[in-house]
Amino acid sequence: MNQKLPEPRFIPLNFQTLSIEEQTRRAEEFYATLDKRRTVRDFSDEAVPFELIEQAIRAAGTAPSGANMQPWRFVVVKDAEIKRKIRAAAEESPYP
Repeated sequence: MNQKLPEPRFIPLNFQTLSIEEQTRRAEEFYATLDKRRTVRDFSDEAVPFELIEQAIRAAGTAPSGANMQPWRFVVVKDAEIKRKIRAAAEESPYP
């Protein structure tokens, strides 16, 4: 059975050239935001709506990759015991 794949949608690039001043302002603003990041070691046990998880995965799936293949695999883990086991295994891993 030969199924024809749908034609990919063409989405034109809407690129704007910004002034050097605007580029500089945005770069400084981006740096200021990133400079406020901190590592968090305590996590809330409050449930996250699945729609937010789906949206985050949708956004992450658009990240650039080699040959534009986006070979990502995302897994949503809800079970606390499985999360604990994953964390323990990651902490035992010899890889940084």
